Amino acid sequence: MIAGFIPARQPAPGRLFALQRGFTLLELMVVIVIIGVILTFAGLSTGGDSRAEQMRREATRLMAVIDMASEQAIMRSEQLAIRFGDEDYEFMLLQEGKWAALQDDGPLRARELPKGNPPPGLQAEDTEAPQVFLLSSGEMTPFTLTFSAPESEQRYVVKASLLGRLELE
Repeated sequence: MIAGFIPARQPAPGRLFALQRGFTLLELMVVIVIIGVILTFAGLSTGGDSRAEQMRREATRLMAVIDMASEQAIMRSEQLAIRFGDEDYEFMLLQEGKWAALQDDGPLRARELPKGNPPPGLQAEDTEAPQVFLLSSGEMTPFTLTFSAPESEQRYVVKASLLGRLELE
């Protein structure tokens, strides 16, 4: 035996695992990845009806924009209107007896309706003429607009009264 050398104590063959304590870094990383994958799938599966949520957001946005446009018409003593197309809507201003689309990059800009939504049931004699009028007196053309999609059972209905009250059903 060499002086000063102490041989390492070797465990018995069956006791190797008894001396090991804790997990290796690799084992911990594998478990964390597995938990992450499970949580991701759980989150995606409980996401709900995203199409119905999109329809609700669009209906709420339309109500807010119409309310703001109505207030603007009152404050500026302007006559505003909304022209609904098959896939979009835009705000218009009465200038010199003619309706002109607002060239605004702000909240009253032209917007698209959600894809898959049926066209609004609002009719006008001229396809370029507005269907809903927002008057400087605070009055509004009464209308009902339904937001729905074929892949969702949920429907949202925006209703406007003559006095400019908007409701979401």
